[in-house]
Amino acid sequence: MVHDLDVEQGPRAGAVRPAELETYDDPHTGATVHRLTTDPDSDDRHLYFTADGWYDDGRRLLLRCKREGQRDLYSVDLETGQLTRLTDLEHGVGGCTRVNPEANEVYFAYSTTGGWYDAEYVLGLDVTTLEVRPVVKKPEGYDDYGFGVDDVLADDERLLVSVSENTDAEGHEATRATYPHCAIFAADIEGEDDAELIHEEEYWISHVNASPTRPELFTYCHEGPWDKVDTRIHIVNTETGLNEPLREVHDDEAVGHEYWLREGEYVGYHGWEGENDNEDCFHGTVKWDDTDRRETEIPVRRTHCHSNTRDRFVCDGDDAKVPFLLLSEYDEETETYETRKLATHAWDPDSPHPHARMSPDGETIAFDADPTGSDDAFLVEIPPFEDLPVYEDPTTLDRQ
Repeated sequence: MVHDLDVEQGPRAGAVRPAELETYDDPHTGATVHRLTTDPDSDDRHLYFTADGWYDDGRRLLLRCKREGQRDLYSVDLETGQLTRLTDLEHGVGGCTRVNPEANEVYFAYSTTGGWYDAEYVLGLDVTTLEVRPVVKKPEGYDDYGFGVDDVLADDERLLVSVSENTDAEGHEATRATYPHCAIFAADIEGEDDAELIHEEEYWISHVNASPTRPELFTYCHEGPWDKVDTRIHIVNTETGLNEPLREVHDDEAVGHEYWLREGEYVGYHGWEGENDNEDCFHGTVKWDDTDRRETEIPVRRTHCHSNTRDRFVCDGDDAKVPFLLLSEYDEETETYETRKLATHAWDPDSPHPHARMSPDGETIAFDADPTGSDDAFLVEIPPFEDLPVYEDPTTLDRQ
């Protein structure tokens, strides 16, 4: 239980900034794009693509911003473009952030010393009053572990939180190879009960994602280079005790960047066949019990995909060949997907990943880009599919 932290917001919480909104027609696709942030001295991004950042009945979008020398949470009014600062704490806000519309709260890990990986608490932020409260304290016995919030379970009453043993390893593969001890807990959002241990093992665990409709279901991944881990995606059913790899992965395959579809029964992912520089790439969806799998080719490997339903999905594109968000739609008659270009993004080696995420109503897509050298958040309206230009072979695309 959490009783020993007194945390209060500073005077800048709730500060309103003038809208920075710029709206334009994409030069390659004609789609309407809203650039939500434009400050050249800031670093502004929407949440990671597995997290739904829309709230206030879809009128606002949560942003992670580095402004005035500190990382904080902001919201943007999607009609007016007005920006509101939501946090003003002694130390910045970083890491995974999750929205709970039912409780009108946002959850994030917080370090009282300002360390990036040594958070001791998960805090809850009321997005109306901007009051902050401690929700979960790092479980006892994990003092030297990283700690953070992962997701809100579908009952809207519990959080998934996790700890990960800190190692001296540097890099993705080096960390995986140390096999750090990791553990996943379920915690009451009211902070009345101790966190309940659900799973632990000697393997690097991350990307713990809850089904949006089934409170007993969540996935986690064995982190590391996809061709080096045993199996990336694991499914847990807390009612039955099921805990096993979700999609069977053969030796010549790699899958990852998993996420839940909105109906809460299917998990999406992408991957490739062969060596890790192979171009035989695919996007797929599969039911949580590893049935009813549907997969289709995509033109890029280093990417992220997201979808609300199995009818269409968005793909980030690629840093080298495809500088566009790609929208794919399923044709029931041919039982195949057709792919079209949706929006241009600037993605060079120093650019942020777009991390494209469909809005809950499926009408817009949030993404990140840096067309002028600073990271900004964007929103593109999805036009009728037939109005978008058909995707061409990436070697023939004009990147000008």
